[in-house]
Amino acid sequence: MPADHAIQIVLAYCIVPLLSFLVVLRSVRKAKGFYSRDGERSGSTVHAVIASVATGTPQYRCTQEQALRVASKVPGTKSVRPTLERLYRNTCIGSRHFAVPDFTPQKRAEGDKALFPADGSYEVPVDVRLAKFKQKAAPLVCDVSLRAIKESGVDVSQIAKLVVVSSTGFSGPGLDCDLIKNLGLPRSVDRTMVGLMGCAGALHGLRVASDFVIAHPGECALMVCVELSSLHANFQDNTANAVSMALFADGCAATVLKGARKAECPKGSLVVADSHSWLIEDSEDGITVDIEPNSIVCVLSKLVPKIIANSVGPFVDGFLGRNSMKRKDVDFWVVHPGGSAIITEVQNGLGLTEEHTADSWAVLGEYGNMLSPTSMFVLSR
Repeated sequence: MPADHAIQIVLAYCIVPLLSFLVVLRSVRKAKGFYSRDGERSGSTVHAVIASVATGTPQYRCTQEQALRVASKVPGTKSVRPTLERLYRNTCIGSRHFAVPDFTPQKRAEGDKALFPADGSYEVPVDVRLAKFKQKAAPLVCDVSLRAIKESGVDVSQIAKLVVVSSTGFSGPGLDCDLIKNLGLPRSVDRTMVGLMGCAGALHGLRVASDFVIAHPGECALMVCVELSSLHANFQDNTANAVSMALFADGCAATVLKGARKAECPKGSLVVADSHSWLIEDSEDGITVDIEPNSIVCVLSKLVPKIIANSVGPFVDGFLGRNSMKRKDVDFWVVHPGGSAIITEVQNGLGLTEEHTADSWAVLGEYGNMLSPTSMFVLSR
């Protein structure tokens, strides 16, 4: 692309019941300007600058072959057992990371106890699982957030907004309090918790953080998302559950944003230029998240890829159109790697190649579907 144009990136979350996209501009030396939300260029408009993105995972790396061996030995799953090998291999996942040692007992750290019973029942009350979430998530979010702050070049005293995202764990006091205490964030920091938004959670957190720094120029926001799906392992004798157990993984991502006008944005800055979401008609059952006595359960409908294929093209074209863009104007696509079928249907629906979505495929292969942090892992690449 010519050097006098800004590079256009679409950060895309593609899964029902919500399609959510953000256009991100990367300024270059002779950038003509940024689009404001009404589509007009403005040098005085305040934009949310992405100052840094940091990612991290728990310590236990589990190959898909190891995970398959565990799933194949679970009692009471006889009807799905013949299909497990094909199902796990079709995920295109090579490895995932888990917060508990149960899936890789040979790697168990000293003093780190298994979460699930030795009889393979996976019967653990949800309150025990949530207590383990607090124990495992707090050090992870603090480490990743601290790295994001250091990479951004801002001082912790400048963080005026904190957004914490998770669908797999919550408590009160929550991770926001751990971050304030352990990172030395201002006690006056404004806090927002985003919960049960599934894979779209990070983008909703990013939107909240962006709105804050746009409304408060000069102040900074920290958005952190963490999911520990392994704590909610609950093997059942049905295909929908088997798909979830083959896909979901643990991870964390954090980003620091600050509000700035065009002239104040350093060369190469990433800024959030616009955002849009759409609740697809008749898709509410596409993905469900329920809190049950034994775990937090996420169920994916087999219709999800078809719904994406039928909806993503018109949605993206309408969103790009309001920013005076077409698909050919987008230089980089960040597609949420929710699964191989999801990436494939986004490619088909938008006319993209695997080269366009190479980073999404790479994250899926190395980390699996970590729910909300996953798209941030792609953006980081």
